[in-house]
Amino acid sequence: MLASLFYISAFLLLYAYVLYPVVLIALSPSQPRRADADGDSAEGNTAAPSLSVIVAAYNEERCIAHKIENFLSCRYSGEAEMIVVSDGSSDRTAEIAESMASERVRVIRQRERRGKGVAVNAGANAARGEVLVFTDANAMFAADALEKVARPLRDKSIGLVTGVSRYPGETMGSAYQRYEQMLKGLESRLGVVAGADGALYAMRRDLFKPLDPALINDFVHPIVASLAGAQSVMAGDAIALEEFSAAGEFARQVRMVSQAALVYFRLLPELIARRRWRSILVLSSHKMLRWLTAPLLAIGVIATVPLARHGGTFRVVLGMEILFALIAAIGMVASRRGTEGKATFAYQFVALNCAQAIGLWRCFCGEVPVVWKPRNL
Repeated sequence: MLASLFYISAFLLLYAYVLYPVVLIALSPSQPRRADADGDSAEGNTAAPSLSVIVAAYNEERCIAHKIENFLSCRYSGEAEMIVVSDGSSDRTAEIAESMASERVRVIRQRERRGKGVAVNAGANAARGEVLVFTDANAMFAADALEKVARPLRDKSIGLVTGVSRYPGETMGSAYQRYEQMLKGLESRLGVVAGADGALYAMRRDLFKPLDPALINDFVHPIVASLAGAQSVMAGDAIALEEFSAAGEFARQVRMVSQAALVYFRLLPELIARRRWRSILVLSSHKMLRWLTAPLLAIGVIATVPLARHGGTFRVVLGMEILFALIAAIGMVASRRGTEGKATFAYQFVALNCAQAIGLWRCFCGEVPVVWKPRNL
């Protein structure tokens, strides 16, 4: 029984982190569509769609002016506007944004804090563009990011395009992002991505539906596109630079996973009814199994301890588990002393996956938050 538990948990972890990418490669077409390629087709020569860049902001006075300036400095061959929705900000976010308002920058001030979903709905409702671009207040676009993220949408079969975010320095956040983007690149070949990058992604306006305030937009929108029969792809050269702070990442992961898990369980029956098997494979492999990493690791460790008494392979495995635990403990001490980097990867990996497990549990308990707090607060 204990051996079976160990092997099942070990296989699921191996599948989630190693075999799943292999499955994606095996399922990929021999000549996959390149979302970031310059096309010579009729779609590639059509006019650039008009964009509405939507920023849901709460207490972002530190970066909102920089965000607006960054948008205005971006190159784009078509029309583009920005809509800043201040979700009951108690600082000067709305005042700063309104002082920079123009024909290309509009501001919606929500007097009461009602959550990101409501703010996103308000921005989408006011948008004039054919394509909605969603982003965070602290995510700064590369000069050509809007051009790059909008280009694949000239192909009418594509409904959503996710860009990629970059974190400064060599942290668990940056390493995790690179791994995530590798997976999304493989998923993109199938026309399905497990989630859009909240720092930068674009969606056809006619696919947008008002959000339930409890649902996280960058996770639900690729599912909406799939249910509508549209493809979701990644533009690997559409880049946004985003801040990363390990200090606030734990709470952020708990919140995001609780919201994403709610989306998964709420929309899974509809995906099954519509026979969106690729979406189900991607969401279950990329998200659900990863959220279960901490419980699966715990099951493996619990099973290993009594099995190791008999010697052999399990004793070696137990030794490796103890070594990993010691490295994570050293990393925890280093992290609490303000040292981040490769030395803290093991600890950050454990902390990240514990946060995701807590988020999944909170979803099961019905404790899904509607409002959010910026990373800098």
